[in-house]
Amino acid sequence: MTVPSTIDWSIAALERADFGVLVLDDKRIVWVNTFLEKLLGKKTKDLEGCFVSANDKISSILLGSDQTFSVSQQNIDDKWLRREHVKAKASDVYFFHDCSDLVIIGNECRRLQVDLNDMNPKDPITGMMNLDVITELLDGHISRSRRYSNALSLMRITYSFPDNMDPALFERSIKRIAFFLKDQLRWADQIGMLDSQTFLVILPETDYQSASTLLNKFQGEQHLSLFAKSDGRPLSFSVGLGEWSKGDTTSKMLQNIRQDVELAMLT
Repeated sequence: MTVPSTIDWSIAALERADFGVLVLDDKRIVWVNTFLEKLLGKKTKDLEGCFVSANDKISSILLGSDQTFSVSQQNIDDKWLRREHVKAKASDVYFFHDCSDLVIIGNECRRLQVDLNDMNPKDPITGMMNLDVITELLDGHISRSRRYSNALSLMRITYSFPDNMDPALFERSIKRIAFFLKDQLRWADQIGMLDSQTFLVILPETDYQSASTLLNKFQGEQHLSLFAKSDGRPLSFSVGLGEWSKGDTTSKMLQNIRQDVELAMLT
């Protein structure tokens, strides 16, 4: 049996490759493979011996300044190619790898990032988790309590403010409250916003009795100083606690929070 030469094997392999191959000898086309034939809509015999220049179709499609580029195809989605250049002794060899899938994935990732940014998972004033995020976290904690019977409590803190309060003063006040909560609560507690004036705190591994000890913090001087007589103070606040029990869902647990502390500040 006659063994084919290495050159024969190489040409046969490149001819069937799922990437493009273009061989130039001093800007003259020496060879293209089937991948490029189909892409350009031409036969090798029509291309071999042709010279490439800055204005011809092949150069404008395949040999531009961009290493990654798109090629329009009739009745088919654009194909994205990444060009690789190998300088041989007498020839310039160009490989064109189909990277359409990577481009599609990259575009989708960028789209999802834009969508995520638009969702704004944090409250724009306090930087706390917004309603969607904090309730999704609560779903996860309830699932763990349901499976392992872990203790779980919630704390809801609501502040009331004067009607028609200046927005800048309101933002300053609610930021001070958010700082107080982050400073006073435990590192494992998760804080979010139910609405612009209501905070929700998830207290993992905490039963009702343990959670109730936190109420003392709201009667302390550091919290009450938030109500000092000056512009931008809240008028009153209320704190409620709830504990997970078997069968509770997220909505039911939120509904079952009872009011434990309510204090109206004198103006």
